[in-house]
Amino acid sequence: MSTALHSLQRLLAIVAAFTVSAAATVQAAAPVLVLTDGAAQNKFGNYFAEIMRGEGLLTFEQRERTSLTAANQSPLSNYQAIVLAEMSLSPTEQTLLRNYVASGGTLIGARPDTGLSDVFGIEFAGNRPERTLQYYAVDPSQRAGAGMTQGALQYHGVAANYNLQGATAIASLYANAETPSNFPAVTSNHYGAGQAIAFSFDPAKSVVLTRQGNPEWKNTEGDGVPEFRPHDMFTRTDGRTYYDIDRMAIPHADELQRFLANVLIDANSAPLPRMWYLPGNHKTLLVNTGDGEDNYGAQFNQVLDDAASYGGTFSVYLRDIGVANTTAAQEAAWRAAGHEVGVHMYADGIDGAGAAPHMTYAYDRVVSALENKFGHTARTARSHTIDWTGWVDMARIEANRGTQLDTNYYHYLNGNLFDSVTTNGYFTGSGLAQRFIDEEGQMLGIYQAATQWTDEWFGNFGMTGEQAVNIMTTMFETAEREGYYSAFVNNIHPVRYYGADITHEWANAIWQYCQERDIPMWSAEKLLDFNLARNESQFANVAYAPGSLEFDYIAGAAGFDLTLMLPLDWSGDRLTSILMDGSPIDWVVEDIKGIEYAMFTTPVAEAHIAASYVAPQSADFNRDGRVDDLDLARWRESFGVDELADANGDGVTDGADFLVWQRQFNTATPAATASVPEPTSLLLLAAAAACVAPRRHRGRSR
Repeated sequence: MSTALHSLQRLLAIVAAFTVSAAATVQAAAPVLVLTDGAAQNKFGNYFAEIMRGEGLLTFEQRERTSLTAANQSPLSNYQAIVLAEMSLSPTEQTLLRNYVASGGTLIGARPDTGLSDVFGIEFAGNRPERTLQYYAVDPSQRAGAGMTQGALQYHGVAANYNLQGATAIASLYANAETPSNFPAVTSNHYGAGQAIAFSFDPAKSVVLTRQGNPEWKNTEGDGVPEFRPHDMFTRTDGRTYYDIDRMAIPHADELQRFLANVLIDANSAPLPRMWYLPGNHKTLLVNTGDGEDNYGAQFNQVLDDAASYGGTFSVYLRDIGVANTTAAQEAAWRAAGHEVGVHMYADGIDGAGAAPHMTYAYDRVVSALENKFGHTARTARSHTIDWTGWVDMARIEANRGTQLDTNYYHYLNGNLFDSVTTNGYFTGSGLAQRFIDEEGQMLGIYQAATQWTDEWFGNFGMTGEQAVNIMTTMFETAEREGYYSAFVNNIHPVRYYGADITHEWANAIWQYCQERDIPMWSAEKLLDFNLARNESQFANVAYAPGSLEFDYIAGAAGFDLTLMLPLDWSGDRLTSILMDGSPIDWVVEDIKGIEYAMFTTPVAEAHIAASYVAPQSADFNRDGRVDDLDLARWRESFGVDELADANGDGVTDGADFLVWQRQFNTATPAATASVPEPTSLLLLAAAAACVAPRRHRGRSR
């Protein structure tokens, strides 16, 4: 690319960024607006904000559609992008959004109002019949889909059939799990100076239903196991399921969120900072929990001590008898060691429809006993026999007593219908904790964390300890390899930990596995505290200038190894430096679902971050923003083998590329020229490189 052309493209990108941000420093609004409608027929628009938090995209503001025409609201031009929940729009509102896109804004719509069809470049051709199992697939040739899981992915809710009228499909609806349809799932269209992206189904509603189950199946028996539990909302005794049993190894809700994040980031005119999902650079962690049943006091010591010997902490859930017979001193000692004590409510077998008053009484009773004896509330919980009522009524009961994380979504499939060894994975479609939302679209102050690994599931269906460990390690390794970033929750009943049951065997084996691989092992309470710290963090005073991104970072809480992410690329330029309060910091590069990020972990509570982007040098072969000895090593590896060190654009790696590297290295670091091979040594160096260079391709870590 010529210098003049690159300069022109860069100027246009800067103009577009300033067009939607109104000034170099964005003060009036965050870069992204989430526009919702509390009066819409689809009540789940509020969940877009939870998705943004879940994806670490904290630079957003949520507004109701009524603010569109309010005189005291910031103009739409202050926002780089708008995420539009499913809603009907008035002609005036349609005009405002049409002008916003035409002026350079990005609009992402869920089943957008047909009055904006011209903006989205689509034609509505009717709704598809809603089925229990429905699929879409992303296009890997599109940047937003390049790193996503390929093949059929699940969605829930009604989808529209669209005919393309100028738009490009970036994902397609499927007729079934194997067969693509002729209709797009997601489209992208350039309109005026801006871009409009349409989802043919509502991703917020789909994520909610995938995570929380089918509300039409609430308070009914579905899994063939006595008592009503959350899993009943995912299965029927006739074999129907809300998840594809053959694709349960994929976290479909998480993949959809990450695809939405990729779409937003790819379409945005300027880089958006993000928070990483887990502590440090970890891609997985283990959450240890154990239902106390009738155990109490010293009967828990062995399992807690064993977990601690591997560096882990543990959550103990006590029933009424456990609270009554555990001394305050014993409980204080557990907590001093980093463990947690919560409650294991039992409503005497009364659950399901009409049980909310009785379950409220039972929950209040055990939580009050815990508070009176130990001086703190139950911050996380799991019910005995996984008692549940309503769609999310039990979660609301817990939240009303100060409980902030629920683990009742419990992997316990009908063993008469499905093979226990092969049917494992994410039955809620997620490996991470996010908050509940109710039928009316109100967010609840409690996180849902599914329990994927249960000793009952392993033991009651005749697995060996080796089989149980293989299930867990396979999910760990798949999550690391495929980018299924997960906090895996287990249940280790102390009553099953002793004796002939396999629980002791697999628990110690998985603890050792995590210790050897530096995988954190946390209590549920620590996972909760991390989520609160991460999601309550802020990116404030975001400012864009030519080649520069600056913002203030305010941590939700200190001490949780919170990690920030900045895209490596911006309009053809490359991240070259990050300053924290004026001092340079180091970062690592990770490919996250097809987009490269600079990631850095910081313990500070507040900091000013300044990132610089410049046009990349062609000899920066490893794309770390520097031309140095590492690039020379890459040239040696690629010489005569591939084009990964092609500096002059001729499609091969040869001696000419070394000369480009040498010039750029000298320009960047003149003090280091003594270590650069002389041109007269080039042929010998190239020959040696050709002899030893292995044939390799650049890998990608997720």
